[in-house]
Amino acid sequence: MTVNFSEDEIVHYVNQASSFIQNQREIYYESASSLSAVEINQFDPFFGHAILKRTRFFQKGDGVIKIPDFVIDLRKRGVNFPWDGMGATTFIDVVVAYKELDMRTKFHELVHAVQYEKFGLKQFADKYIRSLLTTGSYNSIPLEINAYSLDKDYSSNLDKPFSVELEVQQLINENKF
Repeated sequence: MTVNFSEDEIVHYVNQASSFIQNQREIYYESASSLSAVEINQFDPFFGHAILKRTRFFQKGDGVIKIPDFVIDLRKRGVNFPWDGMGATTFIDVVVAYKELDMRTKFHELVHAVQYEKFGLKQFADKYIRSLLTTGSYNSIPLEINAYSLDKDYSSNLDKPFSVELEVQQLINENKF
């Protein structure tokens, strides 16, 4: 189901999402941990060293983060956003996981960290929310499609490294987000 949103409504939801993301990053940053040396070594052929050192992970033991009010509102308006079905969420450079993550899921979340790095918080949130609102579905968000595609390439060809930063930048250059 596609829902029509005015530009003012889109900007409103983008601003709410941006504030929420920043707030969650601040809440979990200090408690989050860096990747282990083994994980950094495994991901190094795919990511720049800086993003691997900067991105932190936190495993939340008491379930998903409370569904934000703006997501509840969007669901009421017919937007498919499976907040409570996600295994992890990336808040800029902090990944909050709701279960123990496998390497493929960590890879996926690191792709989002690269996307945040390339776009910045506000532009990332704009692209994410605008796509969600224009398609009505989480599965149609180009930022998610990109992360799922790259995590699939990673998991199916561990011995064939590629640069996530270059892959993301190429899609930016082609205006695919």
